[in-house]
Amino acid sequence: MLKLDDLKKRMYYNEKYIVPKLKAVEQDKLAFDIANCSKTSCIATCSNCGTKYYAGSSHCKNRYCAICAKLRALAWLCKLVPLLQEYVKDGYKIFMLNLTIKDNADLDYILNKLMKAWRIMTHDDKRCKKEFRILNDGGIKSIEIKIGENSGIWHPHIHSIVLLKTDKEVRQFNDYRKLWEYCTALACNTTDKVGSIDIRGLKGYDGEIVSAVVETFKYMTKLDWLNIPNQQLQEMFNVTANRRFISSWGVLYRINQQVEALLNETSEEMLKEKACQVCGCTEFELENHLTKMLSADIFDLK
Repeated sequence: MLKLDDLKKRMYYNEKYIVPKLKAVEQDKLAFDIANCSKTSCIATCSNCGTKYYAGSSHCKNRYCAICAKLRALAWLCKLVPLLQEYVKDGYKIFMLNLTIKDNADLDYILNKLMKAWRIMTHDDKRCKKEFRILNDGGIKSIEIKIGENSGIWHPHIHSIVLLKTDKEVRQFNDYRKLWEYCTALACNTTDKVGSIDIRGLKGYDGEIVSAVVETFKYMTKLDWLNIPNQQLQEMFNVTANRRFISSWGVLYRINQQVEALLNETSEEMLKEKACQVCGCTEFELENHLTKMLSADIFDLK
């Protein structure tokens, strides 16, 4: 559940930075959706006694929205952290694996090369696929797009959490490095080194697992919304439209679909197993109201 103070801060960030920037590059529909995110709430009225309940706010679910980015991170925490904790108990080791490719001024070009290198490593090349599967038993990845701090051009990269079941000490840096360097060079049709990796083993502490999940899924784009040039922003919208940036494999296969189902759960679905606290009725009528207009006599429907 999103804290009220955090919600207010993110609503302010949307209105102060993101929405004006979207309007500046003529993304009016997107700006409207994000500007109105969480500003209407669903009220469920008991069909029998008329008692009213708060049944959640409406969200735009856009990847650029500060509010929805936080909600998505919370959904991942809800689904993935308990699962990873169970895998640790079952003898799995957990690693944070980050994969990068050389920065490029053309986002479409370098994003395609990054995704192609991933496909080569995990599916297209039999030898690479075999090596990759030896290094881990499954995992989940998220692509992040940002501007390189030193280069000033596009720096897409992959955050991933991978699992390996073993009771031995594991040192995999060189194996992943060689594999990723080969795949990125093949994807870019070059003999130069264009890819690099960073890997960190987790000891399995609850707080450490939570931090790893937050780091992997807290945002898809990390941008300085105030200062990013309009041309680069428009390029990002054009390139990322209708693309998926999260996938899973092995023992974590389809966990991303479970998270999306949680995020897409409607108010009607939330009410299926609910009963009125006053009379026990299970039939409700739904209405949307402006959040700031809600009166104090509305219960939270849990």
